Amino acid sequence: MARDEFSTNRIRVKVLLLLGIVLSIGCSSSKTVFDVPQELTGEIMVVGNEPFTRLAVRVEGGEIYLIKSDDEIRQSLLSHQGKIAELFYDEIQKNNSGREIKVVKLNYLSK
Repeated sequence: MARDEFSTNRIRVKVLLLLGIVLSIGCSSSKTVFDVPQELTGEIMVVGNEPFTRLAVRVEGGEIYLIKSDDEIRQSLLSHQGKIAELFYDEIQKNNSGREIKVVKLNYLSK
């Protein structure tokens, strides 16, 4: 009987370890940080529904990148929705919400 309990416990431990590995892989995100800011040009927009809206940029191919930034850049982007902007970012992260860039500088272009 003790041997059966030992086997059952070993199976439980293996299942829990496998579950932990699968969950940690599934919940991870990939993040790339650049030494020199990268450039991306597109239309500034807000995506999502209130109260969960996010700033984003739609590039020429239709791909959408979520934007994170400091408050000053955020306020500027919010007041220029629909405009074309050249964004400079130093970090890009891929997560469950899509791709997100950390904008450090921007220039508005004529539409």
